[in-house]
Amino acid sequence: MKISILTPTRNRPNNCERFIKSIYNTCANRNNVELLFYVDDDDPALDTYLSLDKHCQTEYPDFYRIQFIKGEPKSVSISWNDLASKCFGDVLIMGNDDLVYATDGWDYLLEQELKKFDNDNVYVAWMEDGINGEAHCAFPIISREWYECLGRFTPGCFHFGYNDTWIFDVGKMLDRTHFIPHIKAEHLHFSKGAPMDDTYARNRTQEKGNLYAKDKVLFNKTRNIRLDDRDKLRELIKISNATKLKPKDINLEFRKDFKYIDVNKLKKEWAATGHKLKENPLPEQTEQYEKLCESIKKNGMTHPIIVAGDMRVLRGNQRVWYCIDNGLQMIGAYVINEGEMDRYIQETYIHKSKYPL
Repeated sequence: MKISILTPTRNRPNNCERFIKSIYNTCANRNNVELLFYVDDDDPALDTYLSLDKHCQTEYPDFYRIQFIKGEPKSVSISWNDLASKCFGDVLIMGNDDLVYATDGWDYLLEQELKKFDNDNVYVAWMEDGINGEAHCAFPIISREWYECLGRFTPGCFHFGYNDTWIFDVGKMLDRTHFIPHIKAEHLHFSKGAPMDDTYARNRTQEKGNLYAKDKVLFNKTRNIRLDDRDKLRELIKISNATKLKPKDINLEFRKDFKYIDVNKLKKEWAATGHKLKENPLPEQTEQYEKLCESIKKNGMTHPIIVAGDMRVLRGNQRVWYCIDNGLQMIGAYVINEGEMDRYIQETYIHKSKYPL
Protein backbone atom coordinates (compact mmCIF):
# COMPACT_ATOMS: atom_id res chain seq x y z
CA MET A 1 0.00 0.00 0.00
CA LYS A 2 1.47 3.34 -1.09
CA ILE A 3 0.82 6.27 1.25
CA SER A 4 1.00 9.91 0.12
CA ILE A 5 1.24 12.65 2.76
CA LEU A 6 0.31 15.99 1.17
CA THR A 7 1.43 19.18 2.88
CA PRO A 8 1.25 22.85 1.89
CA THR A 9 3.87 24.69 3.95
CA ARG A 10 4.85 28.32 4.41
CA ASN A 11 7.78 29.99 6.15
CA ARG A 12 8.46 26.95 8.31
CA PRO A 13 11.36 25.00 6.82
CA ASN A 14 12.63 23.95 10.24
CA ASN A 15 9.22 22.66 11.32
CA CYS A 16 8.91 21.00 7.96
CA GLU A 17 12.10 19.00 8.41
CA ARG A 18 11.04 18.06 11.94
CA PHE A 19 7.83 16.69 10.39
CA ILE A 20 9.76 14.78 7.72
CA LYS A 21 12.21 13.34 10.22
CA SER A 22 9.41 12.16 12.50
CA ILE A 23 7.77 10.28 9.63
CA TYR A 24 11.09 8.78 8.50
CA ASN A 25 12.03 7.62 11.97
CA THR A 26 8.70 5.96 12.76
CA CYS A 27 7.45 4.31 9.57
CA ALA A 28 7.98 0.58 9.05
CA ASN A 29 8.29 0.64 5.25
CA ARG A 30 9.72 3.90 3.99
CA ASN A 31 9.65 2.74 0.37
CA ASN A 32 5.86 2.91 0.49
CA VAL A 33 5.66 6.50 1.78
CA GLU A 34 5.57 9.55 -0.48
CA LEU A 35 5.85 13.13 0.82
CA LEU A 36 4.79 16.07 -1.34
CA PHE A 37 5.01 19.71 -0.21
CA TYR A 38 3.63 22.86 -1.83
CA VAL A 39 5.65 26.06 -1.33
CA ASP A 40 4.50 29.50 -2.55
CA ASP A 41 6.99 31.17 -4.87
CA ASP A 42 6.80 34.34 -2.73
CA ASP A 43 7.60 32.47 0.49
CA PRO A 44 10.17 34.40 2.59
CA ALA A 45 11.96 31.09 3.22
CA LEU A 46 11.83 29.85 -0.39
CA ASP A 47 15.61 29.45 -0.76
CA THR A 48 15.76 27.46 2.48
CA TYR A 49 12.96 25.20 1.24
CA LEU A 50 14.81 24.59 -2.03
CA SER A 51 17.94 23.70 -0.05
CA LEU A 52 15.87 21.42 2.16
CA ASP A 53 14.52 19.67 -0.93
CA LYS A 54 18.07 18.83 -2.07
CA HIS A 55 19.08 17.84 1.46
CA CYS A 56 16.13 15.44 1.78
CA GLN A 57 17.14 13.47 -1.34
CA THR A 58 20.29 12.27 0.45
CA GLU A 59 19.23 12.49 4.10
CA TYR A 60 15.98 10.53 3.65
CA PRO A 61 16.72 8.34 0.62
CA ASP A 62 14.43 5.45 1.50
CA PHE A 63 11.15 7.28 0.94
CA TYR A 64 9.28 6.29 -2.21
CA ARG A 65 9.50 9.98 -3.12
CA ILE A 66 9.94 13.32 -1.40
CA GLN A 67 9.43 16.49 -3.40
CA PHE A 68 8.84 20.19 -2.84
CA ILE A 69 6.68 21.77 -5.52
CA LYS A 70 7.00 25.52 -6.00
CA GLY A 71 4.07 27.50 -7.40
CA GLU A 72 2.05 30.68 -7.28
CA PRO A 73 0.58 31.68 -3.92
CA LYS A 74 -2.86 30.17 -3.48
CA SER A 75 -5.25 28.87 -0.87
CA VAL A 76 -4.30 25.55 0.69
CA SER A 77 -7.77 24.41 -0.39
CA ILE A 78 -6.36 24.54 -3.94
CA SER A 79 -2.72 23.60 -3.33
CA TRP A 80 -3.76 20.38 -1.57
CA ASN A 81 -5.48 19.42 -4.82
CA ASP A 82 -2.36 20.32 -6.81
CA LEU A 83 -0.38 17.90 -4.67
CA ALA A 84 -3.05 15.19 -4.90
CA SER A 85 -2.98 15.39 -8.69
CA LYS A 86 0.74 14.54 -8.64
CA CYS A 87 0.77 11.82 -5.99
CA PHE A 88 0.90 8.05 -6.50
CA GLY A 89 -0.59 6.89 -3.20
CA ASP A 90 -3.34 4.35 -2.67
CA VAL A 91 -3.99 6.37 0.50
CA LEU A 92 -3.91 10.19 0.73
CA ILE A 93 -3.20 11.86 4.08
CA MET A 94 -3.65 15.55 4.87
CA GLY A 95 -0.32 16.69 6.27
CA ASN A 96 0.70 19.80 8.19
CA ASP A 97 4.08 21.30 8.96
CA ASP A 98 3.31 21.54 12.69
CA LEU A 99 2.72 17.80 13.06
CA VAL A 100 5.08 15.21 14.55
CA TYR A 101 4.44 11.51 13.90
CA ALA A 102 5.01 9.69 17.18
CA THR A 103 3.94 6.05 16.76
CA ASP A 104 6.46 3.46 15.61
CA GLY A 105 5.18 1.44 12.66
CA TRP A 106 2.29 3.85 12.07
CA ASP A 107 2.15 2.94 8.38
CA TYR A 108 1.82 -0.80 9.12
CA LEU A 109 -0.84 -0.12 11.76
CA LEU A 110 -2.71 2.17 9.38
CA GLU A 111 -2.73 -0.47 6.65
CA GLN A 112 -4.20 -2.99 9.10
CA GLU A 113 -6.95 -0.56 10.11
CA LEU A 114 -7.89 0.32 6.54
CA LYS A 115 -8.33 -3.34 5.63
CA LYS A 116 -11.70 -3.01 7.36
CA PHE A 117 -12.83 -1.09 4.27
CA ASP A 118 -11.27 -3.38 1.66
CA ASN A 119 -14.56 -4.04 -0.07
CA ASP A 120 -14.94 -0.51 -1.44
CA ASN A 121 -12.21 1.65 0.17
CA VAL A 122 -14.66 4.42 1.03
CA TYR A 123 -13.71 5.92 4.40
CA VAL A 124 -12.51 8.98 6.27
CA ALA A 125 -9.93 7.93 8.85
CA TRP A 126 -7.80 9.98 11.22
CA MET A 127 -5.15 9.56 13.88
CA GLU A 128 -4.94 10.88 17.44
CA ASP A 129 -3.53 14.43 17.18
CA GLY A 130 -3.39 15.24 20.92
CA ILE A 131 -6.08 17.93 20.57
CA ASN A 132 -9.27 16.65 18.97
CA GLY A 133 -9.30 12.92 19.66
CA GLU A 134 -12.41 11.22 18.34
CA ALA A 135 -14.42 14.46 18.27
CA HIS A 136 -13.00 15.91 15.06
CA CYS A 137 -11.00 14.68 12.06
CA ALA A 138 -8.38 17.42 11.72
CA PHE A 139 -6.12 15.57 9.27
CA PRO A 140 -8.28 13.31 7.08
CA ILE A 141 -7.07 10.09 5.48
CA ILE A 142 -8.93 9.02 2.35
CA SER A 143 -8.45 6.41 -0.37
CA ARG A 144 -7.41 6.77 -3.98
CA GLU A 145 -10.91 5.55 -4.84
CA TRP A 146 -12.51 8.42 -2.86
CA TYR A 147 -10.20 10.95 -4.53
CA GLU A 148 -10.85 9.68 -8.05
CA CYS A 149 -14.61 9.43 -7.48
CA LEU A 150 -14.87 13.11 -6.51
CA GLY A 151 -11.99 14.33 -8.68
CA ARG A 152 -10.44 16.25 -5.80
CA PHE A 153 -8.91 15.88 -2.35
CA THR A 154 -10.13 19.14 -0.81
CA PRO A 155 -13.15 21.20 -1.93
CA GLY A 156 -11.04 24.00 -3.43
CA CYS A 157 -13.42 26.78 -2.33
CA PHE A 158 -12.01 27.87 1.03
CA HIS A 159 -9.56 30.63 1.90
CA PHE A 160 -7.75 28.51 4.48
CA GLY A 161 -9.83 26.48 6.93
CA TYR A 162 -12.66 23.96 6.91
CA ASN A 163 -11.07 21.60 4.37
CA ASP A 164 -10.84 18.89 7.02
CA THR A 165 -14.35 19.67 8.26
CA TRP A 166 -15.75 19.26 4.75
CA ILE A 167 -14.24 15.80 4.29
CA PHE A 168 -15.26 14.77 7.80
CA ASP A 169 -18.83 15.93 7.18
CA VAL A 170 -19.11 13.84 4.00
CA GLY A 171 -17.71 10.85 5.87
CA LYS A 172 -20.35 11.28 8.59
CA MET A 173 -23.10 11.47 5.96
CA LEU A 174 -21.92 8.09 4.68
CA ASP A 175 -21.39 6.65 8.16
CA ARG A 176 -17.81 5.87 7.06
CA THR A 177 -15.67 7.66 9.66
CA HIS A 178 -12.91 5.78 11.48
CA PHE A 179 -10.83 7.15 14.35
CA ILE A 180 -7.52 5.36 15.07
CA PRO A 181 -6.54 6.24 18.66
CA HIS A 182 -3.43 4.06 18.84
CA ILE A 183 -1.65 5.99 16.05
CA LYS A 184 -0.51 9.44 17.13
CA ALA A 185 0.52 12.36 14.95
CA GLU A 186 0.91 15.12 17.52
CA HIS A 187 -0.32 18.55 16.48
CA LEU A 188 2.08 21.14 17.95
CA HIS A 189 -0.44 23.96 17.59
CA PHE A 190 -0.17 27.44 19.10
CA SER A 191 -3.28 26.67 21.19
CA LYS A 192 -1.15 24.02 22.94
CA GLY A 193 1.81 26.26 23.63
CA ALA A 194 3.65 26.49 20.29
CA PRO A 195 4.67 30.05 19.29
CA MET A 196 2.08 32.12 17.39
CA ASP A 197 4.28 32.57 14.31
CA ASP A 198 3.72 34.55 11.12
CA THR A 199 2.11 31.58 9.35
CA TYR A 200 -0.58 31.24 12.04
CA ALA A 201 -1.13 35.00 12.18
CA ARG A 202 -1.30 35.34 8.39
CA ASN A 203 -4.55 33.40 8.31
CA ARG A 204 -6.11 34.81 11.46
CA THR A 205 -5.10 38.35 12.38
CA GLN A 206 -3.21 40.04 9.55
CA GLU A 207 -4.47 42.07 6.58
CA LYS A 208 -6.55 39.20 5.16
CA GLY A 209 -8.67 39.14 8.29
CA ASN A 210 -9.82 35.98 10.02
CA LEU A 211 -10.02 33.48 7.19
CA TYR A 212 -11.58 30.86 9.46
CA ALA A 213 -14.58 33.12 10.02
CA LYS A 214 -14.98 33.66 6.27
CA ASP A 215 -14.66 29.94 5.59
CA LYS A 216 -17.30 29.11 8.19
CA VAL A 217 -19.78 31.18 6.19
CA LEU A 218 -18.77 29.33 3.01
CA PHE A 219 -19.07 25.96 4.72
CA ASN A 220 -22.61 26.69 5.88
CA LYS A 221 -23.64 27.75 2.36
CA THR A 222 -22.31 24.65 0.59
CA ARG A 223 -24.10 21.72 2.20
CA ASN A 224 -25.75 20.83 -1.12
CA ILE A 225 -22.34 20.22 -2.69
CA ARG A 226 -21.38 17.90 0.16
CA LEU A 227 -24.65 16.04 -0.34
CA ASP A 228 -23.67 15.61 -3.98
CA ASP A 229 -20.28 14.26 -2.85
CA ARG A 230 -22.10 11.82 -0.58
CA ASP A 231 -24.29 10.60 -3.45
CA LYS A 232 -21.30 10.04 -5.76
CA LEU A 233 -19.55 8.03 -3.07
CA ARG A 234 -22.69 6.02 -2.37
CA GLU A 235 -22.70 5.06 -6.05
CA LEU A 236 -19.05 4.02 -5.70
CA ILE A 237 -20.00 1.81 -2.75
CA LYS A 238 -22.76 0.28 -4.87
CA ILE A 239 -20.30 -0.42 -7.71
CA SER A 240 -17.83 -1.88 -5.24
CA ASN A 241 -20.41 -4.40 -4.10
CA ALA A 242 -20.78 -5.69 -7.66
CA THR A 243 -18.97 -8.89 -8.64
CA LYS A 244 -15.88 -8.03 -10.65
CA LEU A 245 -12.69 -9.30 -12.27
CA LYS A 246 -9.90 -7.40 -10.54
CA PRO A 247 -6.40 -6.98 -12.00
CA LYS A 248 -3.50 -7.99 -9.78
CA ASP A 249 -1.17 -5.36 -11.29
CA ILE A 250 -2.19 -1.71 -11.85
CA ASN A 251 0.67 0.37 -13.28
CA LEU A 252 1.21 3.49 -11.13
CA GLU A 253 1.84 5.59 -14.24
CA PHE A 254 -1.56 4.61 -15.64
CA ARG A 255 -3.47 4.67 -12.35
CA LYS A 256 -5.42 7.79 -13.32
CA ASP A 257 -6.90 5.91 -16.32
CA PHE A 258 -8.03 2.88 -14.33
CA LYS A 259 -11.66 2.15 -13.43
CA TYR A 260 -14.15 -0.69 -13.14
CA ILE A 261 -16.63 -0.92 -16.01
CA ASP A 262 -19.94 -2.73 -16.40
CA VAL A 263 -19.16 -5.53 -18.89
CA ASN A 264 -22.58 -5.16 -20.51
CA LYS A 265 -21.77 -1.55 -21.45
CA LEU A 266 -18.61 -2.51 -23.33
CA LYS A 267 -18.53 -2.78 -27.13
CA LYS A 268 -16.95 -6.15 -27.62
CA GLU A 269 -15.23 -7.47 -30.77
CA TRP A 270 -15.73 -4.20 -32.57
CA ALA A 271 -12.90 -4.76 -35.09
CA ALA A 272 -13.87 -5.79 -38.63
CA THR A 273 -13.35 -9.56 -38.74
CA GLY A 274 -15.45 -12.43 -40.02
CA HIS A 275 -14.69 -14.74 -37.10
CA LYS A 276 -16.33 -13.50 -33.89
CA LEU A 277 -15.49 -15.41 -30.74
CA LYS A 278 -19.12 -15.93 -29.76
CA GLU A 279 -20.60 -16.37 -33.25
CA ASN A 280 -18.33 -18.41 -35.52
CA PRO A 281 -14.97 -18.78 -33.78
CA LEU A 282 -11.99 -20.36 -35.40
CA PRO A 283 -10.74 -23.52 -33.62
CA GLU A 284 -7.67 -21.69 -32.38
CA GLN A 285 -9.86 -18.91 -30.93
CA THR A 286 -11.89 -21.45 -28.98
CA GLU A 287 -8.75 -23.18 -27.73
CA GLN A 288 -7.17 -19.89 -26.67
CA TYR A 289 -10.36 -18.79 -24.88
CA GLU A 290 -10.58 -22.07 -22.96
CA LYS A 291 -6.95 -21.77 -21.93
CA LEU A 292 -7.50 -18.17 -20.81
CA CYS A 293 -10.57 -19.16 -18.75
CA GLU A 294 -8.60 -21.91 -17.01
CA SER A 295 -5.79 -19.46 -16.21
CA ILE A 296 -8.14 -16.80 -14.79
CA LYS A 297 -10.05 -19.30 -12.65
CA LYS A 298 -6.80 -20.52 -11.09
CA ASN A 299 -4.76 -17.30 -10.96
CA GLY A 300 -7.00 -14.29 -11.59
CA MET A 301 -6.36 -11.51 -14.10
CA THR A 302 -2.88 -9.99 -14.18
CA HIS A 303 -3.44 -6.67 -16.02
CA PRO A 304 -6.48 -4.48 -16.74
CA ILE A 305 -8.06 -4.65 -20.17
CA ILE A 306 -7.74 -1.62 -22.45
CA VAL A 307 -10.83 0.33 -23.49
CA ALA A 308 -11.40 3.42 -25.67
CA GLY A 309 -13.41 6.38 -24.40
CA ASP A 310 -16.46 5.23 -26.37
CA MET A 311 -16.31 1.83 -24.58
CA ARG A 312 -14.81 -0.16 -27.46
CA VAL A 313 -12.61 -2.97 -26.14
CA LEU A 314 -9.16 -2.39 -27.62
CA ARG A 315 -7.49 -5.26 -25.79
CA GLY A 316 -9.18 -7.90 -23.64
CA ASN A 317 -12.30 -9.10 -25.49
CA GLN A 318 -11.86 -12.65 -24.23
CA ARG A 319 -11.59 -11.48 -20.63
CA VAL A 320 -14.82 -9.53 -21.04
CA TRP A 321 -16.53 -12.67 -22.36
CA TYR A 322 -15.09 -14.60 -19.41
CA CYS A 323 -16.87 -12.16 -17.06
CA ILE A 324 -20.17 -12.51 -18.92
CA ASP A 325 -19.94 -16.29 -19.05
CA ASN A 326 -19.14 -16.50 -15.34
CA GLY A 327 -21.63 -13.95 -14.01
CA LEU A 328 -19.12 -11.19 -13.17
CA GLN A 329 -20.64 -7.73 -13.51
CA MET A 330 -17.56 -5.51 -13.85
CA ILE A 331 -13.98 -5.67 -15.07
CA GLY A 332 -10.89 -3.56 -14.34
CA ALA A 333 -9.85 -1.45 -17.34
CA TYR A 334 -7.63 1.37 -18.50
CA VAL A 335 -9.83 3.86 -20.36
CA ILE A 336 -7.49 5.56 -22.81
CA ASN A 337 -7.04 7.78 -25.84
CA GLU A 338 -6.75 5.26 -28.66
CA GLY A 339 -3.68 7.02 -30.06
CA GLU A 340 -1.73 6.04 -26.94
CA MET A 341 -2.58 2.36 -27.17
CA ASP A 342 0.98 1.15 -27.88
CA ARG A 343 2.22 2.46 -24.51
CA TYR A 344 -0.43 0.51 -22.65
CA ILE A 345 0.04 -2.69 -24.65
CA GLN A 346 3.77 -2.68 -23.88
CA GLU A 347 2.97 -2.65 -20.15
CA THR A 348 0.12 -5.18 -20.17
CA TYR A 349 0.79 -7.70 -22.92
CA ILE A 350 1.06 -11.39 -22.01
CA HIS A 351 1.44 -13.87 -24.86
CA LYS A 352 -1.10 -16.69 -24.81
CA SER A 353 1.75 -19.19 -24.37
CA LYS A 354 2.60 -17.47 -21.06
CA TYR A 355 -0.81 -17.79 -19.39
CA PRO A 356 -0.19 -19.14 -15.85
CA LEU A 357 -1.87 -22.51 -15.48
